[in-house]
Amino acid sequence: MKFTKLITLIFIIIIAFGCKQEKVKRNLLPGVSGSAGEVLIVIDKKYWDKEPGSAFKSLLREDTPGLPQREPLFNVIHIPRKSFSELFRIHRNVIVTNISNTVEKPGVSVEYDRWAKPQMIISIVAPDLESYLEIYDRNEQKILALLLKAEKDRLAENYKKYEEKKVGASLKKSTGVELTIPKGYTYDLDTNNFVWISHETPEISQGIFVYHRAYSDTSQLTTNALIDARNEVLKRYVGGDGTGTYMTTELEVFPQFRSYTLNGKYTAELRGLWKVEGDFMGGPFLSISQVDEVNDRLITVEGYVYAPKFNKRDYVRQLEAILYSIKIGE
Repeated sequence: MKFTKLITLIFIIIIAFGCKQEKVKRNLLPGVSGSAGEVLIVIDKKYWDKEPGSAFKSLLREDTPGLPQREPLFNVIHIPRKSFSELFRIHRNVIVTNISNTVEKPGVSVEYDRWAKPQMIISIVAPDLESYLEIYDRNEQKILALLLKAEKDRLAENYKKYEEKKVGASLKKSTGVELTIPKGYTYDLDTNNFVWISHETPEISQGIFVYHRAYSDTSQLTTNALIDARNEVLKRYVGGDGTGTYMTTELEVFPQFRSYTLNGKYTAELRGLWKVEGDFMGGPFLSISQVDEVNDRLITVEGYVYAPKFNKRDYVRQLEAILYSIKIGE
């Protein structure tokens, strides 16, 4: 019995030591290179110019939904396998392909923080082109979802490190809603059921609205109902520069709706464009709504971007990272 306990203790110590070594090793890794929204694809030129390359281009350069101008989901950088040196290995998002008869069977694998942090590496291997295309087709949407999640998670982790805690505390006290608000945001307006938080610079504006209303049934979570509620609240609280001007929803490009589970709750999401009625201002917005069952409320948190001189994809993703951190307290 004593011998068994000794073996168990030794085993636990070995595991703990190994975990500590891995943590030390990770802490010594360099930071990732590359800009937000970039993906480095390592694939031989003969395949980049054929079906495998076309598949990557079609997937990653697809238009980002909900923006006023066309912007790709990702900016793609291609290098051949022979050029994949240490300089490139520390990129934030890496897809490495290997189509070779030395590969025993096709497969897709994911690895994190191998050469840098926070890094994601997706490997796609196959013994021949036919099996490569087959496994890629089966995993294409999973690859896209992993890349989008990696970008969001990097932002979320960074916001946790540099959180504007006073703003978050004020929001929670007023509404019962928790969001991870990064540095630079200010608490601008707080009424009975509407809070406005914003980050302003001379050239861009990013804002967050949090509002709620009594919840009765699921008909309030339909696309039209969410738009109607949004327009009513914004007309009341978000005025423009001129008399009689106010923020509203641009319906010429109708908002996109989707639903999913976020932090354990059913979530209704709208992506679309906002405009100022009676003015020429506008931009993209993202809105998510969840039911607060304890208090019979429908809570909506949304973010908007005003950046007329710049691309807006990455600004919207920054807001996504904030909104997706939502937690509703009692």
